[in-house]
Parts: sequence; C-alpha cells; structure tokens
Amino acid sequence: MRGPLALLAAVALIAPAQAHRGHDSLALVTLIDGKVTVSHRFEAHDIEPALAKIAPAAQVSLDDPAAVAVLVSYVQRRFVLTIDGKPVALTHVSTDLSHSQVRIEYAGKAPRKPKTVAVRSTVLTDVYRAQVNQVNVRQGNVVKSLTLRGGTGGSVTL
Repeated sequence: MRGPLALLAAVALIAPAQAHRGHDSLALVTLIDGKVTVSHRFEAHDIEPALAKIAPAAQVSLDDPAAVAVLVSYVQRRFVLTIDGKPVALTHVSTDLSHSQVRIEYAGKAPRKPKTVAVRSTVLTDVYRAQVNQVNVRQGNVVKSLTLRGGTGGSVTL
C-alpha cells in the first residue's frame, strides 16, 4: 500500500508544476482606412520569466521600465508584417500591464484595400520551445486566423 501512496504524493507535487506547459500569444492585426494596428496579448506569467533571456541586463520583472522597453523592442523586431508583398513599418503606440496580461500595441500604414497579409512571428520562440503565436487579421467584418509555431510564417487573402 505504501507504493501507491508514494506515487500519489509524487503526482500531487509534480502536477501543479506541469499544469501550464503550453505557451501562447495572440496578435490582432486590424486594417481600417489605410491604417494597420497590431495588438499583442501575452500572459504575464509567460512574459516575466522570459525577460531573463529577452532583457538580461534588466530585472526579471514587469515592474522594471528598462525590461519593458527591451520587451517592446523585442516584439517589434520579431513580428514582421507584410501587406501586398511590402513590409510594413510598425511604431510602438502603447503598453498596458496588468496583473495577468501584457498588451503591446503598434501602428503603421496600409493600403486602403489590401489583398494579402503575411506574418512571420518568432516572438518567444527563442524562449519557449512549444510557443504558439495565434494571429487574427481583421478587415471590416472579415477575420482570418493564422496559427504559427516555431517561428513559422503564414498569410491570408482578404
């Protein structure tokens, strides 16, 4: 009887640590009247530990403005948006930190009637092996989704 109880105790200790094995993010690309906004959403419990690799010279905390500044730059470099075959320059607009989520927004110019949107996202793929980056592209009432793994890219036709 001691063996099954020991196994049960071991599982009880290990299970909470294994409960959050997946890492994912959501980016929403919105196209309206010649403008594009990109809103990235991350779980704070994924971002804070990642800061050790992303911003090694800063504190591993979202309370550190230097770490957040490096994070903003990191996301901007690792998310490449192309519309109708042309790269889109994105400018940081805002960062919203809550106890559970991190939201970073960027904006840029886009054609008024884009036909194709391509995305390459390597955000957090250098930190988490199983990172999944979901990208939703919205124009008017049309929403198309991409699921990117391992730094892959994808495109949607509008």
